[in-house]
Formats: sequence, C-alpha cells, structure tokens
Amino acid sequence: MNLKEKLKDRYVVLGMFFVLFGVIILLQLINLQIIHGQEYDEASQRKVLKERRIVAQRGNILDTYGVPIAVNRQGFIVQVVKTGIKNDEFNEMVLRLVEILEKNGDTYYKKLSKYLTFNPITFNGKSMDEIEKWQEEVLGVKQGEIMRSPEEVFAYLRDKKFKIDKKYTDEEAYKIMTLRYEILINEWYFNTGNSITIAKDVSQKTVAEVEEKHHLLPGVSIDIQPMRKYIDGELVAHVLGYVGAINSKQLESLKDEGYTANDVIGQTGIELAAEKYLRGKDGQKRIEVDINGRLTEELNSIPAIPGNDVILTLDMNLQKVAMESLERNIKRIREMGGKNNFGDAFAGAAVAMDVNSGEILAMVSYPTYDPSIFLASPDNKEAQKAIAQLFADETAPSFNRAIQGAYAPGSTFKPLTAIAALEEGVVTPETKIADPGKVNIGGWEFVCLEYRQGLGAHGMLNLVDALKTSCNIYFHQVGYRTTIDKIDKWAKLFGLGELTGIDIDGEYKGIRANKETKKKLRNDDWRPADTAQTAIGQFDNAFTPIQLVNYISTIANGGKKYKPHLIKKVVSYDGTVVKETEIEYERVPVKKETLDAVKKGMVAVTNATDGTASEVFKDFPFEVAGKTGTAETGYESSRSSNALFVCYAPADDPKIAVAVVVERGVWGAYTAPIARDILEAYFGLNEKQKFDDTAKPDEAVFTR
Repeated sequence: MNLKEKLKDRYVVLGMFFVLFGVIILLQLINLQIIHGQEYDEASQRKVLKERRIVAQRGNILDTYGVPIAVNRQGFIVQVVKTGIKNDEFNEMVLRLVEILEKNGDTYYKKLSKYLTFNPITFNGKSMDEIEKWQEEVLGVKQGEIMRSPEEVFAYLRDKKFKIDKKYTDEEAYKIMTLRYEILINEWYFNTGNSITIAKDVSQKTVAEVEEKHHLLPGVSIDIQPMRKYIDGELVAHVLGYVGAINSKQLESLKDEGYTANDVIGQTGIELAAEKYLRGKDGQKRIEVDINGRLTEELNSIPAIPGNDVILTLDMNLQKVAMESLERNIKRIREMGGKNNFGDAFAGAAVAMDVNSGEILAMVSYPTYDPSIFLASPDNKEAQKAIAQLFADETAPSFNRAIQGAYAPGSTFKPLTAIAALEEGVVTPETKIADPGKVNIGGWEFVCLEYRQGLGAHGMLNLVDALKTSCNIYFHQVGYRTTIDKIDKWAKLFGLGELTGIDIDGEYKGIRANKETKKKLRNDDWRPADTAQTAIGQFDNAFTPIQLVNYISTIANGGKKYKPHLIKKVVSYDGTVVKETEIEYERVPVKKETLDAVKKGMVAVTNATDGTASEVFKDFPFEVAGKTGTAETGYESSRSSNALFVCYAPADDPKIAVAVVVERGVWGAYTAPIARDILEAYFGLNEKQKFDDTAKPDEAVFTR
C-alpha cells in the first residue's frame, strides 16, 4: 500500500472518530436537556449551601411558687438574604415588600429615620457634628465631600449609594432607601450570606402574601422566632425590667460571646441582671437554597438550647396586694383633706423582706408601667411616644422608687438614734428626759409638734414612751448628747446610706447626714442643731425603701444584716439547678438588750393606745412592731410632707419586715394600712380582719 492510500485510510479513521465523538456529545446533550433537563435544572437551583442561625428561646422568669412572669411565644419575622439579582431588580423587590408590609399594618425597621426623615426632608434634630460623623462612619462619605443639607444627603442616597431609578417618586425612593439602609448597616453580615431581619412579629396576612408572591420577592423569607411575653408585667415592672434590641455599644462588648446585631438583650431589672442565664445557646442549620434565597432542603442542624429559667423570691400574690394597696391608699390620702394635706400624694414604694434570709417577698413602685411596651418595634411611633412618657417628669413611672428613690426617713430613723444612744452609754432604757414643749440646742429652738398644735407637751419620757409617741424633743436631746459621729457610725453599720447589693441594676446609695456630707453639699461646718435635726431623720438624711426595710429587718432578727436578693435560683430547661443564691449577712455588733429595748418601743407604736399607728393595728390578731415617719421636704407651704412606715411581724417571732413610702403622703401613719394589707396577705389572715382604710383618722393620733 502506497503512501497515498495509507493517508486516505487514516483520514477515514479520524473522520469516523470525530463523527463518533459528535454523536456522544449529541446524546449527552439530549440526556441533559431533554431526558433529564428538568431534573438537572431543579438541581442547579439547589446548589447554593448556606448556614442559618436557630435563635434560642429565652429562659422564663417565674415567681417563688412557679407563677410565670416572663415567658415566650412564637412570632413571624421577615428576613432578606443576598441573591444574585441586579440592583434595579433588588430595589423593585424592596419596594414591593414594603408595600405588602404597609398594606397589612405591619411595621418594618426604620433606623434611617433617626438621621434623615421624609416629608419634610430633615436631619431629625441631629447636630451637624452628629450628621458629619454619621456620613463618614456609616455612609462612607469622605471628609471633603460631607453634605450640609438633608436634601443633598437624600439625593446622594437615592442616586449614588442605592442607585434608585428615576421612575420612582421621592416617597417610594425613601421607602426603598429605608430598607436598603438596614442592610447597609449590617453589610458584612449580609455579604457573608446571613439573613438580615427587616420586620418583626408580622401578621399572618403578611406571611401568606410573602409566601404567595415568593417568585416576586427573591431573597425574602419568613422565619419563626421566639419572642418575649410578659404576664401581669405592671405588677412587677421595676423588678422584671425589659428586653430590647442590642445597641452598638452592647454589641461591641458582647460580639465575642456570640451576640449579633439582630439580637435582643436584657436592658434593665432581672432581664439584665440574669442575662447570662436567661440567654440560650443558638443552634445552626445547614441548608440548600435556590437562586431566590428560598429554602429547598435542610441538610443537617444543631438544635438551639433554651435559656435557663430564673426563679425569683417574689410572691406574685403579695406583689399584687402591695401594688393595689399602694395605689388605693395614695388615692385615699389625696381625697382625705385635712390640715397639712394639699391633696397631692402621687407616688410611692413598698418593700417586703424575709427577715431571716434577705429574700425580697414584694417590691413595688408606683406609678408603674407595662414593660411589654418595650417589646414593640423601635419604629412603632406610638410605642416610642409612650416610652418617652415613662421618662418625662417627676411622676415618671420608669423610676424605681424602691431602690432609687431617696427620702428623708423622718421618725423611722428614731430607732437608730436610740440604738446609737444605748450602745454608746448615753442613756439607758429607763433614763427619763423631759419634753417641756420646746428646747434650745445650739441656739436653735426646737418645738414639740403637739405643743405647737396646742395639745401640750409629753413631759418626762423614757425610751419606750419616746418611740411610742414619736417625741421629737426627746430625740433632739438624746441625739445631741450622742454626737453626730456616733449616730453616723451606727447608721452605717445598719446599712443606711450604703448600697445593699440588691441583685438588680440602678440602686442608689443614699445620703447620711454627717460632717463630710454637709461640707460637700453645703460647704459649711457642722453645728449642734444639725445633730438634733439628724437625730429625728431630717437634715441631709436620704435613704431608699430597700435600705429602710433592711435596717428594720436587722433590728427584727437580732443584728443580722442580710444582703437583699431577688433571684432565688436558676434552673436549666431539663430541671437541673444551675445556681442557687447563697444567703449572705453581716453581724452588726449590737447588744441584745439594746435591741430588746428598741423593739419594745416599736411594739408600743402599734399596740399602745397612744401609739402613732395603734388605730391601724388595734384589732390585729398578733403584735406588730412598727414606726411611723413624717418627713418634711422644705416645701410644706405648698406641698404635703412625705409619709413613711416601717414594721416587722410577728413582734415575738419576726418573719417579715415591710417599708412603705408615699410621696406627699402627709402623715406617717397614713401609710400604715398599706403595710397591714401586705402583712394580712403574707399571713393569710381572714378578710373580716381587714382595717377600714376608708375611715378618716384622728389627726391628734396620726402625728408622725
């Protein structure tokens, strides 16, 4: 075979190879596009793998008997995830989503409005320094290109940052840039494939419409997430606190602990104090999504671990009684009229404490509020307006008077003055001191209240008599003899003007009247008359109800100053006890005979016929030890004095101590019915034994 024939054969073989190769390719194309075309097309839509967070359920908060206070419910959230669609398509999708939400009455996140508003276009009250910083740090505007007018910023966001088509009106463009801004401030999170929540707790209508129009909403998905729910929150608002969206400062300090920009976190009260226990551990699921970001298959998951339950020391029944009694009696005092009553009682607090453990059994502050208001979206204008009112003025319901309100203790301080005088050997229980009606101390004339009212003076008094009748003249003189340094020493030992260490945030330390305080507040030297005033709980003395109840509890139990606490224990979702609060106390170095003498005087306050609170407790089934206090504020020409009452019971075997304060409550004994209601509820007494707090008392008896 010659060379020409050999080459011809080779071309034939090569041609046959190409034909065969072409047939194979053709068959494969038929297989891919015709026989299995739909199958492979669907598979191509599922090839994007993503990881999504499963939000852990927050732990419950329960009272001491397991009554739920803070629990969880399931709510729907709207999320957006990054897809491959073009900018114009994305803007169109965003506007479509906004229209669905607005049509169904659902709100969406509008953090842009904190800086830039629409209709009119303004900078929403921000200073130019704040606006410049925002443009640089968030919008990425260079220093030399800072815009000075809101219209310029609006145009920049519309035309350059988000490239919103001219076909949209300015109003539509603002809606688009509002949601685009939410994604912008979470840009890193969004670009790494994570979902950004743009609406929370949406309606079933929105859920149904988003699902129905999923093909028009690429990247949008609905998820279920646990949400906080408060039960009877108004009764326990100041203890419970509330949760809210994590802010930038909190996120910066907690991001290493797994917190994200979408998280909620305890902001005050127990929700904040027990955050590390209440917060669960988020889970994770690995999923396949299509090109529209919709879930096509869940591959595997790590389940979320619920947060721990926090059991409080509070008794919700006692809490309810305390709140209702406080509110009812404040109204009663306003309507009573009478001398020195301007009808202006408006606020107060009551605290009940176990004298043998430091457990807080009830803690109420009035006026109160519903903490559920803080669960509303930050873009809910009505809710935000209502929240602002909680912080508006002196009647602000957000103020926790039980641990933050500092009040002159008035005559409730007299047991402390008595303790100091007895311990320092200034008097004995039998020492008698004359009350002639008025006395001069350091050039200042002090007049007995009864003497001023034409009721005569108390005459010769011992300690029990002085406490029983709350005689100012006796304690002016005893305090002066004891000296301010020794009174201050014992006040500090009993925790007055000192932080108690209660396990929620915001506790105020209070003020003790002493030489250092006067120098600091008034830049003046201490004088004998100052000691006389301090001895009856006036001058610069200012203590919180939690300090007062702790001080009275220490007297009741024989000198153990417990650390008050609200958290009893923490229990995991499977019932395991994670933490149990240890009982802590300090032993105050006070003699038993000293306390016995003071206790005898406090028993006389509520049981002797001329005791300042005897009318309230005259039919009580066992003895209560108490002390009334009327604290002048310096505005008595136009305002009523503050009123206080402290007590413990039973007198012979103390179990519970109570402190009550009513701002502008006129007389200390006017507040005693509140304490009585709390004691009746605690001891489960018969309703027939209830004190008639609608009766107008004799002002000759209700003096301090």
